[in-house]
Amino acid sequence: MKAELARGFLGRRMMLLAALAQNLATGLMFGSFGTLLVAIEHDKHVERALSAAGASLVILAIGILSPFVGRLLTLFSIRALMITGALMCAGGYAAAAFSPGIGTLLAAYGLLVGPGVALMGIAVPSALVANWYVTGRGRAIGIVNMPLVVAVAPMLCAAMLPRIGLAGLYLAMAGIMLLAIPLLALVIDRPEQIGQQPLGGELATETAPAFAIAPLLRDGGYWSFGLAAAVLGAGGATLVTHIMAVATGRGIPVGEAAMLMSVLGVAGMAGSLGYGWLADRIGGGWALAVNCGVQALLWGGLLLPFGFGPLFLLVSLIGINAGGMMAALGMALSQRFGTAAFGGALGFWSLMNLPFTVGLPLLAGVLFTRSGSYSISFGLQVGLLVAAAIGAAFAARLPAYGRGGLR
Repeated sequence: MKAELARGFLGRRMMLLAALAQNLATGLMFGSFGTLLVAIEHDKHVERALSAAGASLVILAIGILSPFVGRLLTLFSIRALMITGALMCAGGYAAAAFSPGIGTLLAAYGLLVGPGVALMGIAVPSALVANWYVTGRGRAIGIVNMPLVVAVAPMLCAAMLPRIGLAGLYLAMAGIMLLAIPLLALVIDRPEQIGQQPLGGELATETAPAFAIAPLLRDGGYWSFGLAAAVLGAGGATLVTHIMAVATGRGIPVGEAAMLMSVLGVAGMAGSLGYGWLADRIGGGWALAVNCGVQALLWGGLLLPFGFGPLFLLVSLIGINAGGMMAALGMALSQRFGTAAFGGALGFWSLMNLPFTVGLPLLAGVLFTRSGSYSISFGLQVGLLVAAAIGAAFAARLPAYGRGGLR
């Protein structure tokens, strides 16, 4: 025990390992997929609808499995879940490399990569840092959710694809996952396991209560926070899906329009840190309400017929706020429900979020087809954000649950 304590507080190491897991799980998958679309079409001789289905299957698998993460966190260690997720992702990418047709490739994404991402990323890394940090928890969650790999993966994949081909790139991704496993083996779930205590907290002396979904779903604060974050997530998905069409429809050249896509990832990294800092100071619920209110104003700006310069500024600011959503939500849930229920609360939110992130971008396309404009869908987003801001502010005023957690 003394030898463990002599190493000093290990929270920073756990934060870096959590960031590694999150970035490799979500960043490698979603950062690479867009670059691989055309290559998949050529290799498997399919059209865009089928080549793009892999990402949809991963999102569906995450949405279905994430609600069970809370229960899994009570049965298995975070380290075991992360390693299992890394092995599943590695297996999925390896299977994709040797897939003879589009059916087996999609099965690799839906049955291996998607579940692997759910176990290795999303709620699990944030749950790890929530265990280690009380003071500075918002910033820690923000660092974990910085989309570093999402920002660099498209460029790396585009550079490597002509050299090693689609199969070689999939094998490289599988190898990266396998190389991460020795690092993930260093994960320690809770500081109490080595006689330390969370930063700014006390050494736990009682057993954490088992996670239960029923009381969580009866809590109005949970729905207020969750729906607010789902609206924010849907806004980001809508912008990623349609901003190129919005820009080119205003006469902006394709090259400049592509810059609007690039700035979203870079701005998101700044937002993850910024909102983590804000959540530490005013609380996660209030940070979530601020995020919704600011984004309502910014989306209102998108309704105006701005050219490239103002549009670039608006998209950058929306990207900053979108990047900070997970830090604010994670802090809000951990403050209200405690660390015992945190992983399950965040995991079930992924299912709550699914209809919004899938449905609103599709609705924007339908409304554009019928009206010839994005004004209706962007106006709807403004209205939803205003309602979300009010709901999050209401929930932020509710008293947190005690040390015993949600029962």
